[in-house]
Amino acid sequence: MTWTDAPPLQPQLAALQAALREVLQCPAATFSPSSARDAVTAFLRVRHQADAAYLHLLRVLGDVGSTPSETVRFLACAPNTLSRAQAGRDVDAARITDPSVVWDGAIGGADGDRGALQHLGDALAAGDASRAHLDVAVRCLSRIPTTIRRGTTTLTNTDTGEVVEQRNAELLDAHVTRDARRHCPQVAAHLARELVLTVDPQHEDRAFHDPDAFARRGLVFGPPVGGVVRMTVDLDETATVVLRQALAAEAAPLPAHVRPDGELVRDLRSKRQRDHDALLSLTQRGAAAGGPAVAEAARVSVVATAADVAAATEQRAAQTGAVVEGHGPVATATLGYLVCGALLQKVLTGAGGAVLDLGRATRLATASQRRALAVRDGGCVAPGCAVAPWACEAHHAPAWEDGGRTDLDTMVLLCPGHHRAWHAHHLEVRLRPDRTVEARWIHRDPRWPGHAAPQPWVHNSYPADRRAARELGARLRTGGDEGPGADPPG
Repeated sequence: MTWTDAPPLQPQLAALQAALREVLQCPAATFSPSSARDAVTAFLRVRHQADAAYLHLLRVLGDVGSTPSETVRFLACAPNTLSRAQAGRDVDAARITDPSVVWDGAIGGADGDRGALQHLGDALAAGDASRAHLDVAVRCLSRIPTTIRRGTTTLTNTDTGEVVEQRNAELLDAHVTRDARRHCPQVAAHLARELVLTVDPQHEDRAFHDPDAFARRGLVFGPPVGGVVRMTVDLDETATVVLRQALAAEAAPLPAHVRPDGELVRDLRSKRQRDHDALLSLTQRGAAAGGPAVAEAARVSVVATAADVAAATEQRAAQTGAVVEGHGPVATATLGYLVCGALLQKVLTGAGGAVLDLGRATRLATASQRRALAVRDGGCVAPGCAVAPWACEAHHAPAWEDGGRTDLDTMVLLCPGHHRAWHAHHLEVRLRPDRTVEARWIHRDPRWPGHAAPQPWVHNSYPADRRAARELGARLRTGGDEGPGADPPG
């Protein structure tokens, strides 16, 4: 190896700096709204590729003799001046995306999980994923038990019938890469949490049975600051489920109504403000109740099979796939507690007893209709939105004031923010003949009122990806097929 004092990338880096200066000097008058958006999108892809190149240089630094701790110190010192935490994340990201690792067995050992996220590193280098996606994936991988992360899973190809052994690390890499290509980092983090909780639900059982964890529960009032008192509450897992469901039922937005003067009045409170008002209302209602205090059963929406419930009540050590809406997968002990003390609701989606079409007879969706919409839409239908069904509003399409009907086939779920975006004509939704819902953004610029730019119609894949995360987690947990149709992710 020949070492030189002249940086080998000096001409390339100088050309890159010159190109960035040209971007900074480009006047706004040369752009139209659509071309400016295209330029921003293209630049974001270049920035992701630059992050991949930076991680490559960190790997080069390690190859020429710098240890990880030395690299962290180097990045934290002048002239780099990164924080040590960020420098550590950068070093970890460079190691875990190393494309030079050859798959010759289970990853790990003395060198850790080097090269475990090669597919995601390739997506970053292609500009299809961001550095924030990579940080989410690294955290997800670190929370999955080592024995599962470095094991194998038996999968059956539904087309050929071939049974293959696939490394769990590769399955995880392909899964988080697909989520990164489809969703923003925040949504990808939600999906990663679903995966982790499904792979290792026993951590909730440990918290459920841990007397020290239960002893840490508490509520503390802080001092008044600016007329506001901050309250800190530490809840165990089961109490969190019950409280969140109670607040979700009480914190629904007030229905819009028309004043005698014809003005339409809507609930303008934020979700945070509605939760505050709901907690106060529940507290006041309980304090005002006469007679001995009697705890009312919590109304918790649980998605579980009969086998799950039987496992929770009869086989305490069994694994379940139960999910609480608004919270996520729950462990066997938590499900057993909810089965014992909660009112479990089932969804009626047809003529089995629930009236799903009300026409113009009433404006607001019934509880049965909302549960049916939750099953069909899975949450807010806006592209990339991860808001759960219980926090959404039933929106008429077309709008009620335009003749819309309170029927299942003419309503969709939208979170409050995207509901307002629809009324502001920034979002469009439509129900396809196969009863799936699509949405698209309409970009409008006040300077160009006659040039609205509709984006392509998109089906929000978050609910399906959420189910896929749970299915993958269940397969990794058992080490094999959980049912027909198991294919390795592409």
